[in-house]
Formats: sequence, structure tokens, C-alpha cells
Amino acid sequence: MSYLNVVEVEAAIANLALAYPSRCRLIPLPEETVEHRRSHALSISSAPPGTRDAVVILAGVHAREWGSCEIVVNLATDLLRAYTAGTGLGYGGATYSSQHVRRIVDDLELVIFPCVNPDGRHHSQSVDHVHDGGAAWRKNRNPASSDGTPRSIGIDLNRNYDFAWDVRTLFSGLPPGSNVGSDVPSSDVFHGTAPFSEPETRNVRWLVEGRPRTRWLVDVHSYSEQVLFEWGDDTNQSTDPSQNFANPAHNSTRGMMSAAYGEYIHGDDAEVARRLAERLRDGISTVRGKTYTAKQSFALYPVSGAVCDWAFARHIVDPSKGKVHGFTIEWGKEFIPAWTEMAEIVKDVTSGLLNFCLAAPCAGGAVAVAPVTQTLTFNDVPANSTTTRAIVVSSQTCGALTLNVTAGPTLSSGAGTFGLPLGATATLPSAATAITRQSLVWVSFTAGAAGTVATGTITVTCTETGGSWTIPITANAIARPKVASVLVLDRSGSMDQPSGLPGLKRIDILHASAPGFVGLLGDDDAIGVVAFDTDAAISAPVVTAGAPGFGPGRLLSSNAIGTHVTDLLGSTSIGDGVSLAHDLLAPVAGFDGKAIVVFTDGHENEAKLIKDIQSKIDDKVFAIGLGTVNELNPVTLNRLVSNSGGYLLLTGKLDLSQQFRLPKYFLQVLSGVTNREIVVDPDGLVVPGSTARVPFEISEADEEIDVVLLSPARKVLDFWLETPEGDVVDPSTVGSLAGSTLSANEALTFYRVALPAAFADHGSSVGRWYAVIELDRRGYAELRRSSDANAAVGTSLATANGIAYSVSVQARSTLRFDATAVASRLEPPARIDLSTILTQAGLPLDGRATVTVYVARPSGGTQVVTLTENGPGEFEGGCPAPQAGIYECHFRAAGTSLAGRPFTREQVRTVAVWFGTEEPGGEEPGGKGGGERDSTDDGPGDGRGCDCGCHGLVRCLLADPGLERALLRLDVDVDALRRCVEDR
Repeated sequence: MSYLNVVEVEAAIANLALAYPSRCRLIPLPEETVEHRRSHALSISSAPPGTRDAVVILAGVHAREWGSCEIVVNLATDLLRAYTAGTGLGYGGATYSSQHVRRIVDDLELVIFPCVNPDGRHHSQSVDHVHDGGAAWRKNRNPASSDGTPRSIGIDLNRNYDFAWDVRTLFSGLPPGSNVGSDVPSSDVFHGTAPFSEPETRNVRWLVEGRPRTRWLVDVHSYSEQVLFEWGDDTNQSTDPSQNFANPAHNSTRGMMSAAYGEYIHGDDAEVARRLAERLRDGISTVRGKTYTAKQSFALYPVSGAVCDWAFARHIVDPSKGKVHGFTIEWGKEFIPAWTEMAEIVKDVTSGLLNFCLAAPCAGGAVAVAPVTQTLTFNDVPANSTTTRAIVVSSQTCGALTLNVTAGPTLSSGAGTFGLPLGATATLPSAATAITRQSLVWVSFTAGAAGTVATGTITVTCTETGGSWTIPITANAIARPKVASVLVLDRSGSMDQPSGLPGLKRIDILHASAPGFVGLLGDDDAIGVVAFDTDAAISAPVVTAGAPGFGPGRLLSSNAIGTHVTDLLGSTSIGDGVSLAHDLLAPVAGFDGKAIVVFTDGHENEAKLIKDIQSKIDDKVFAIGLGTVNELNPVTLNRLVSNSGGYLLLTGKLDLSQQFRLPKYFLQVLSGVTNREIVVDPDGLVVPGSTARVPFEISEADEEIDVVLLSPARKVLDFWLETPEGDVVDPSTVGSLAGSTLSANEALTFYRVALPAAFADHGSSVGRWYAVIELDRRGYAELRRSSDANAAVGTSLATANGIAYSVSVQARSTLRFDATAVASRLEPPARIDLSTILTQAGLPLDGRATVTVYVARPSGGTQVVTLTENGPGEFEGGCPAPQAGIYECHFRAAGTSLAGRPFTREQVRTVAVWFGTEEPGGEEPGGKGGGERDSTDDGPGDGRGCDCGCHGLVRCLLADPGLERALLRLDVDVDALRRCVEDR
């Protein structure tokens, strides 16, 4: 046998495609050369194209390197014959079993392009095969830049790729004439007129980019008996990412082998490249003892525009493209050795390529194991609390890894305690391919007193590689932000009226709703309760909440709510309640904030009035009004919250479809009090035999989540969480997660999970979580038979044949969503102005989100308003409010965080538009007096009165609290009279 000519190379791979049609496919390449030759590549794999990781092998790039084509044609021929026959392969001292052959053909796709430069090869073999003592012609045969000069014809194809191509600019410090590349056409390293100016290089680009699963590229050249790996433009370094081929600041020092510049490559990638080059080298040497050198390409000489550098740079320039490691074989000691020697070289390099292919899927075994975490930092940990962080170790290997903590974590100085919540060993299982993976070693820190700092160290060792790293630890403790709040609860006679929910009075739904506020407080928050009707009284002092379920503040306040009863003769003195709450909070010290939460179902009609205690509204105040605009006075209630940092929520009329409205309002107010964010807040129905899965997105900004389940029959519902990785957080596992708890009371059930949730081999935080709810069939059947089931539950079961639920997810987060809804005027027709602000860590989320508001009208129907981002993270919009009544505005934001992670946020605000006075006996702004109330939320009063003739009387009562008190002393049922008018 002798060297193949161009036609014979093409015929060889065409014949292989015909002979082995189930194992290989001929690939026509799109670009015709300047001498009108068409080239082909060959795909070898037992799997369909594109379904396996690919090794692209190029040959015949430089015309005078004749033997390269023979090497890759021989590789393809030997592989296909052995695979079909079920035999192994042997080359001198190197042997490859039939299993090795099958692994290559079954697990990979080999894409062989045996003659990249057919025009140049033909010229070298037929015209210019000897020059200056060797095979002369190197370039292709493009004459465009030659000006008719023979030696100026052609472009060096391995200087024509889009990597550091502009040699005069990017290598301005190098002297002219170096091998790095040239813009002089007569040079053997002339780089062409532009990157990819040549059809041959465009064919290679098409071949690589047409296979997104290309992972490795090998370019076969001669000579010097070397195996080269990226980079070729300068010395590799892994410490300074700013030193890179795209940074013009280094143009004058690039390529000079000086301390001033080194081309950045991640340490993992550098190690993988070195190990794979060594595997290729070892496969060559095993055949007959030839000692090739594996080294970085730049160590041979600096180069620009080379295919291997371009292949590796692609994923850096465009992260959507896959990472391709590039290698160059420089076989032999001359360009065209005698065929007897070339035949031996073919065996050498074929063996090297086979050894490379066997190593590539597993990247040569356990390689490139190194910590990503250089310093483990616990920032601003609340005093005396425990949190966890992970040491992240990155690896590129398909083999299993074991990491052991061989020293520490030790506390070197300061206050606090470090620990290993999941033990001293972390393992990584084997994988099919050597994609980059991460192992996590979890470390806990229990903070000392506020203001203290701590330092320490931990040493982690990899069993497989022997690598060992000592990582410093720093931590600091801060006072846990905490809030003292007082619930101010109405107990006037109207609280004994029906709520709108079947079988429940207003006092009943307060009993069911308010405990949720107490249950979800932080352990260090404080809570108290004030009750009011004609006068106010302390029901529970302000006491620290304590542990979930049985902390002292929780017990006192929960008992106060449970024993909160209606005074049937009681009037409504909201000002008295707020004044007492203020006085109760005033002496309480050591809290970062204070808040008052007012709940009422009626007009204030007894001094002290709200206007009388305005000077005492110096805490954050929230108000929840149970009822319609005619049962409440929205303008007066707004005085409570205006300029306090709080807001007012009004329920409107309740029925079974809004059974969760009041408890959800309490939960939302709690989020406002404690500065937590509402991630999602949906309602749903779970029926026997089904499972409800409520998704919610967690971003890197979220530090802790509360996932709350509300339902009238929680005891027959199983409730758990699923993490993005598929782990389950349920009553049996939550206790093993540091900082996480499960809590339940009569109002709700909730999981509180510190993020990341530290599982044995990973942490769960960022991604899509699920709250999962399943109806217990047996419990459901028993509940349906039970005569003790409360009326609301019974109705829910009978009506829907299932259990209604609500899930609310709240997060302690640096990603903040603030919403505002304001009516332009009190009376309809009005406009509701809607606005929101989105920030993360104090920075606006600019151009990263959409905000939609669903506005429920009082008469039914919903208007959808998409807000416009008029400033960075600031959204505005509005909608008409043509009717009197309560408009519930449900704000929903969705977008990506600063790290590009999906997030959602929700808030509800209510806006009241009505025909009424600002205060009893007063006038609305603008001078209009009044006092007539309409009987519905939907329109203006008509002034006609009702059939019993009481309309005028009730008008007087509303205008004169003194007259109402007088009638009460005479045992007149004033509330019945009021209901009569309102029912009309």
C-alpha cells in the first residue's frame, strides 16, 4: 500500500458507507472548494446521528502532511470490521477487546473528515511535493490574494478560524514572521481575508455546529511526535478570568510567554484536557514504545485562528453552545516518511485515537476534581440560630467520587459552633458521561450573640485523586429581626350576625382565621391581643411568641382569640381599641418594628373615634374590614393605615366561594408585618382519588419558605412538599432538615423550610417546588358520615364532593414586591391607580418581569390589567371603577431574578368606592353631606326607604351615635333595623 490520492480517500469512505450501512453514514459537506471538489465526512455509530456524544476527527488540513488521511481512514476501517465481526483489535503491544470496540461504536458518534484540504493535497502530490528538503505545499489553493504570485496562492486553513484571528491586532507585541499567523499572502501561515473566508473551514464549522453533542475534536497533523491541547495563543492560567482572548487590554502582551499575560482556562477544563491528551499519548506509546509528549499547544509555538482553539472557545463566546475540547496530534518526524515507517505510524496513532475514544466519555477517569468554594461564608446569621452552607466541589468525570472531611470544621476564633449536619463524607455516583457535576459537603454554623464573628477552617480530601483542600470559614451573627404586634379585634354586637358562610357567624370565622396570624409568627416575634366594643380591654399582653404550637405568646394570644366573644349590646369604638394597642406596645423594647392589626365588621359609633387618636398612630397599622362598604366606613378605616406603612383590606360579602378570604387576608397582613413575600396564593379542590400539586418557583433570593395549607377539613388531607430534585419533605423527613419545622393548629398547617434544604448529597433551593395535597379516602368517608362536622365543612363536601383548600407560600427573601391600589375619588365613577415596585437586594429588577393585576368588580366579572414598566422595576397602570363597592385587586408578578432564575410574587389590595360620608355625621370631601346608604355594593342609594318604614330611622342612627345608644338602652334591636335597610 502507498499514500492515497484525493479520489482514493473519497472512494475509501464511500465504500465503507456502502459496506456498513447500519453502522456508518456518508455526510456530504456543503461547500465546494475553489477547484470545485466536493468533500465528505463519515459518521460511525450504532445509534442514530445526533443521539450520542461526538468525537470529530479532522485530517488532511495541511497539504504536505500526507499520512494523516491514511490514519483516519484506517481507524474507520478497523473499527467497522471489528465491530461487525465481534472481534478486538491489536497494534503491536496495544490490544483492544471486542467490548472496547463495542463501547466506542455504541456509546459515541465518531465523525471522521479525512481530507479537509483536497485541493492542497492534490497540488502537493501532483505538482509541488518537494521544497527546501521536504514536502512543500501547506495551504489550500485559493488564488484570491496572490496577485498572480505562485507562492502567494492559498490560505493556511489552520489560521482561518474565528479565534484570535486578527493577528496584527491581538498579537501586536510579537515580531513579524512568527508562526502565530500572518496577514501577508506569501506567508505559509497566511490567515486569509477574514475568519472562515475559506470553504474548507466553513465545512468544518458546519460539521461541528450541525452536531450539538460534539464534545471533542482531534486534528491530525505532522510532525514532532506531540499531542497538544488548548490553548494555543498563550500560556494557560486559571486564576484571572479577565486575561482572555476577547480582552483588548492584553493585545500587546498576548503570545509572548511572559508573566504579563496568560490565557484563562478553568482549572477543571485544563485538567481534563491534560488527562485526555495523556490517554491519547499512552495509546500511541503502547504500540511500539514511541514516546510522544503531551503538552499545551502554546508550548510548541503561539498560534492564532487554529481549529482546536476555536472549537473550545465557542462555549465561552456563546454559552448556549456545548463545550468542545480540542486536541492536535503531531505524528512522526517528517511530513512524508517512507511508507514502511508511515504504516507503523498509522498503527501508533490509530491505537492512540482508540484509547482516546475509550477515555473520552469518562474524561480519563477521576479527573478535574477541585473546590468551587474558596471561602465558606456565613453572612448575617441571626443570633443563636443554625444555618447551613455547602462547600461545592466540581468534577468532570463519569466515575464515582468520595469526599471526606479530614480535618475540622474547627472554630479558630470568635463565638459560635461549626458542625457537619450530614456527616463527614459526601459521595458522587458514577454517570454515563463526564459532564461537569458538583458534590456538596454541608457545614452548619450555630451563631453566637449578636455582633459576634467567627473564623475557622475545614479540610476536604478526594479519595480517588488524593486532592486535599483546606478552606477558610468566616461567619458573623446579627440580631434576628423581630416584630411586636397587637391584634385589635372587634366584639361589638354585630359580630353575632351571619357571616355569609353557611352556619357560621362573623365571630366564628374570626375564631377560624385570626389564629393563623399567631401560628406563623417567628419564634422571637411578640404578640398581644386587644378586644373592643363600646370600650377596649387587654385580652393578652404582648409576649414573645416562642416555639411553634406552645410558646407563651402563642398560647396566650390563641386563648384570647378562642375566648373572644360578642357583647350583644356592645357598640363600636375602633379608636379605643387602637389607642389601647398603642399604649400596650409603647413600653415594649428590643424589637425592630411594631405593628397594629385592626379587625372590625362595622362603623365606629362610639368615642373614642379614629380621628380622636390620630396622634397615637405611630406604628405600622393594618386594617381588615369584614363586610360591604355599607357595613363599614372605608374612608375612616383608611385613616388608620394612611402613612403608617400598612394598608386596608375589605372582604365584601362572603359566601362559600370566598371561604378562605378572611384567613388569607390575615396571612397577607402577617407578611406585611414581618416583611415576608407571598410567592403564590392559589385556591383549589381535591377530590377522592386525586392529588393536587401546586407548583411554586424559588430563586436564589429566597432564604426561608413557609408553605401554608388552609382547609375546612385539614385532618383528612395528607400534605407534603416536593423539591426541584424530587425529594420529599413530609412529617417523617422535615425533622432531619436543619432549621425546618412542621406546625399545625386549628387555623392551618404549615412547613417552614430553611434554604437550602440540606439533604444527604445535595441542597434543595432554587427551582420549581410543589405543595402536594392528597385526600385520605377513609378519613373523607368518615367525615361525610359524621354528624359532628361543622356546617361549613358539611356544605363544602356535599356541594363539591371534595375538600376545598388554599395554599399560601411565603418567603423570607431579598426579592421584594410592593403593591399599591388607590381610588382617584371616593364616589363612582372613579379610576383605580395601580402601581408596584420590584427590587432584589435593594436593586431594581429592570426589564426582568411582567406584572398583571386581576381586578374583581363588585357586581361580578374580572378586568385584567397589564402594568407598564415606566422605570427600572416600577410598574404602573389603572382601570375604571364605575360602580360603588369593593374592588379586589390581585397583583401577580412573574419574571427572572438577578441570577436569571424564575420567580413569582403576589399581593392583594382592596379599593372601596361608595356613596357615603367620610365619618358619621360628617361630610365627604368636596362639601357633600349625606348619610343615606345604599343596600348593596353595586350602586347609589335611591333614598326610597324600605317597607317597614325604618330607612329614615337608620339614617339618623348612622348620623347620631348618641341616639343609637339611647335606643339600645330601651332594648330596641338597632342591628335588626340596620340589617333590614341593608337587606333592601
